Amino acid sequence: MKLQLEGKAGLADMSSDNERQNDIMVLAGNGRVSRESSSLTEGLDLASQSQLVEDKSLQSLRTSVLQTKADSTGVEGLGVSDLFSQGLNKFNRGEYRRAIEDFNQVLRINPDCAEAYHYRGRSRYKKGDYLGAIHDYSQVLRINPGNAEAYSNRGLVRAELGDRWGAMQDYKQALEIDSKHIKTYLNRSSLRVQLEDYQGAIADCNAVLHINPNLPKAYLNRGLARVELEDYQTAMEDYNQALKINPNLAEGYFNRGLNRVALGEYQDAIADFNQALQLNPNYTQAYLNRGYTRLQAGDNWGSLEDFDQALHLDPVSAKAYFSQMAPIFSNELEVVEDETQQLIQGLILQGNLRYESGDYQAALNAYNQALNLDPNNTEAYNRRSTVRSALRDYTGALEDLEKAKNLSLSNELVLQPIPVASVGTTAKEYYQQGLEKLQIGDFQGAIEDFNQVLQMNGNDATTLTCRGFAYRRLGDNQKAIADLHTAAELFHQQGDVKSSQEIAETIKKLQP
Repeated sequence: MKLQLEGKAGLADMSSDNERQNDIMVLAGNGRVSRESSSLTEGLDLASQSQLVEDKSLQSLRTSVLQTKADSTGVEGLGVSDLFSQGLNKFNRGEYRRAIEDFNQVLRINPDCAEAYHYRGRSRYKKGDYLGAIHDYSQVLRINPGNAEAYSNRGLVRAELGDRWGAMQDYKQALEIDSKHIKTYLNRSSLRVQLEDYQGAIADCNAVLHINPNLPKAYLNRGLARVELEDYQTAMEDYNQALKINPNLAEGYFNRGLNRVALGEYQDAIADFNQALQLNPNYTQAYLNRGYTRLQAGDNWGSLEDFDQALHLDPVSAKAYFSQMAPIFSNELEVVEDETQQLIQGLILQGNLRYESGDYQAALNAYNQALNLDPNNTEAYNRRSTVRSALRDYTGALEDLEKAKNLSLSNELVLQPIPVASVGTTAKEYYQQGLEKLQIGDFQGAIEDFNQVLQMNGNDATTLTCRGFAYRRLGDNQKAIADLHTAAELFHQQGDVKSSQEIAETIKKLQP
């Protein structure tokens, strides 16, 4: 099945397992593994995961507050224990900035309070202050070098900062201290997937499941590693098991949906993305990947709705996703890294989809935005020309074709012709092929297709106008003017005075 995008040969279906894998891994929106799919387990808020018990190393931290002198007081006469409890309550409510202020007070009174450093580190991590978090976890280790939790948390932050070697060293230290530290195994499995050590990631997940066979996160991470190994069926078993344990796991449905796209099971994948969005209506990556899958299934309008929703929820992630997907949609080989060009590609993609769905005004708006960002974008001019022609703005369409022609000549672009039409092609299909050939610069091929349309219907004024444009691009002004004259007369006869007048104005520009 192919989805025909305006102006291109179409988005080819993934025709082999290898091709499908290369494409599907783009879907996650952040390289080969999605942020949602491989999220690390910071602080492992264990209370939210009923299968786990609190780490022994974290329990030992709690004694540090009690060791502080009972008569030590901070602001407003509060004791250290009161200040710490106050900060902990704010941390649990997500008030990280205010929690940090309370932990600061605790540490002014007792600079060796390991638990205050621990929770201040977690608060700093939540606020994105990764260097501050590393400092705090290092202070915990200064006070208590045998604390596996601090090594594990510091490793997580180092991984976030791209210090993968440092992260692996911290994870190793944590497991040497506590060989059953579940969070460390989980985080290391995620990092190993990023490092393409898939067997190592599977081994870490197996270690977790040996300790606790009912932990969904371990099945999810192991499933990710198996997907990377193209072991889709076994990955499916892992995702099914995770969802059996926790049927309300949005991430589980999302991951299983990606796996099903890799298998070409588009309708089942859409059903999984639906479940993920029902559980988490703000799941940007689920909207993006459901949009892509709907394209594969031929649901253009549904795809547009998903892409629009993703852009509304998280413009940065959505634009990054469009830049990754653009080569698949446009048959180009390079992924553009410049942020402005990424946005332009996303706008052109939106315009293509809008045009395909018949929403010409929205398509025109998208191409206008692209050209505002890059006034020399040949593709945007070509595509806007087609939309203007569909809107019967023939003067504007001709101007766009002229601009595209001049840019093409200056850039010396190599243009590839579109294959000739198959037997039994309808007039509408010939017309569409002609438009596509106009856009890529195959003007002779476009004329041949328009000739086919006019053989079937010699009074098609729109096709005559387009053929006139094609003759103009070939430099044959005489034939161009003849076609445009005939088109203007036909439009006038049909009562379309505006189009007739616009073409008359265009003819004046072509005459010497």
